[in-house]
Amino acid sequence: MMQTETQIGWQDYLAIILRRRTFFLVPCVIIVLVSMVVGMVLPKIYRAESLLLVQDPGVVNPLIEGLAVSTSVGERLRILREEMLSWSSLSRLVQELKMDQEAKSPLLFERLIKSLQRDILVQMRGGELVTIAYEDPDPKLAQQLVNTLTHIYMNRTVETQSAEAETAITFIESEMDVYQKKLEDSEHALRDFKELYVMQMPVANKLNEQIIELEVSLARMMVENTEEHPVVVQTKRHIEDLKRTRNDEVKRVIATALARGADPNIYQDLMDILEGRAALGAASDPTLQAAQEAYTTIVQRMDSPVVSTGAPEAASLDVEATGIGSSSASLSLTPREEQELARLTRNYDVHSSTYKDMQERLERANITQRLGESDEGLKFKVLEPARLPLKPVRPDLVKIFFISLLLGLFVGAGAAFVAEYLDQSFQSSEELQAALGLPVVGTISTIVTADDLLARRQRRKDWVSWGIWKARMAKLHTSVISPRWNWLASRLDRALLRWNL
Repeated sequence: MMQTETQIGWQDYLAIILRRRTFFLVPCVIIVLVSMVVGMVLPKIYRAESLLLVQDPGVVNPLIEGLAVSTSVGERLRILREEMLSWSSLSRLVQELKMDQEAKSPLLFERLIKSLQRDILVQMRGGELVTIAYEDPDPKLAQQLVNTLTHIYMNRTVETQSAEAETAITFIESEMDVYQKKLEDSEHALRDFKELYVMQMPVANKLNEQIIELEVSLARMMVENTEEHPVVVQTKRHIEDLKRTRNDEVKRVIATALARGADPNIYQDLMDILEGRAALGAASDPTLQAAQEAYTTIVQRMDSPVVSTGAPEAASLDVEATGIGSSSASLSLTPREEQELARLTRNYDVHSSTYKDMQERLERANITQRLGESDEGLKFKVLEPARLPLKPVRPDLVKIFFISLLLGLFVGAGAAFVAEYLDQSFQSSEELQAALGLPVVGTISTIVTADDLLARRQRRKDWVSWGIWKARMAKLHTSVISPRWNWLASRLDRALLRWNL
């Protein structure tokens, strides 16, 4: 017995489908019909959308320039969805549209807000275009919701910009008060230091001039008179009173500087001299020596604008102070005193520059606030407001038809091949010859009888009747069943919402 192998081609697959056309067509037709009926029964969903344009003002925002990072248009567009779908915005939306009438409890209200956050669609188109869309069975509600949400966000943006401007101005004004206080403290500290070490004290300078004149006169008197001379004694007493008054004035200035937070170590040398704790130089006649040094100082000052006392290092403040003839003269400072003067000057310059910069920023902030109130600031323009949708977006019967048809073809083909596999009869002479290994002499075609023809006609009549019935049912669904089904579905949704389901 010879075994012959047969190869199956696409013609064989097509023959199987044609031979098992009943198994192929029935599932396909059923799936398509059921899908179309379900698509017609489902509630219609309408989509409303609006298009916004975010207008860039094209100017730099000076409110927080240099103080913080200013929000650009790109960053603002990225966070626009979160701002628009925030709890506060949607709560305001629900209250304006009175959508919370069925949400009697906080749990139902929260579910309503979450459903809106899930259903509202915010998309970016290009760099400055924003699309806001919402889908709902009620087309009028969808339109009102999109338009209301758009206006709520635009009004909130204007309020936010105004609040940001006011906050920036308040912050700058508070910082200006702080730096104004620092600037005043720096001015006082620098003035006190210069009054003490550069001897720019009006009262002390005037006393020094009087002391110098008296000491010069005393030096001339000592050449011709003795120390017991009444005029000499009176002059010395007058000099001592003036020095005491001058030292009290210096002490007052030092106390004021220390009360304002000055470094005590800077003024320690002066305090030691004023309290008499400095070691005096060994001189036979201190008064005469002081007078001579004062006289020498005056001569040197006349020759040079820079005074050099030439006094010993251990000389007291009274002797050194006599070298100051006027407020235009200055003393040589020690390195520590120069460092303190540089520090005070630097602090004053920094505080003065910062205060001036804060004044400029305050003025720019006021200008920006007025700019935001005008038409030149960051604005949202509605290019296309939401219109009343006339055609539902779901269910899409065309899409449902093609998807169900494709699914029906796959299911029908599978049913046809399964039926072919389960059928053990021979369908051709080649299959018989391959199975038995014997040559086939001939084949007899199918004999069609009168009963077969009658049964075929009856099936055709049934198909026509079924088609007419289907058309009538579709018309009945469109005119009667669909409105009632939509009403029943809405009532069912409200009942489920009321029962927290």
